[in-house]
Amino acid sequence: MYFHIFAKKRCKYCSKATKLLDEKRLAYVITYCDKAPEALDEMKALCEWKTVPLVFEVVGAEDGFIGGCAELEVYLDGS
Repeated sequence: MYFHIFAKKRCKYCSKATKLLDEKRLAYVITYCDKAPEALDEMKALCEWKTVPLVFEVVGAEDGFIGGCAELEVYLDGS
């Protein structure tokens, strides 16, 4: 299991999300979308989400959308 984060480099919530995962020593991959705004907009539309980060939990070949930074924080507190 690991987390996949779609983020922007200068986003404080994206930085906070990675910090939360670092603190829990959880594996993650981060994809910066600064140079691909159309792809990011498409991801947001598919997830029905308006902001970054977009955080997914990946287990095997399956992934589940968690939400943004606040949702990740709640998710990690519950695990």
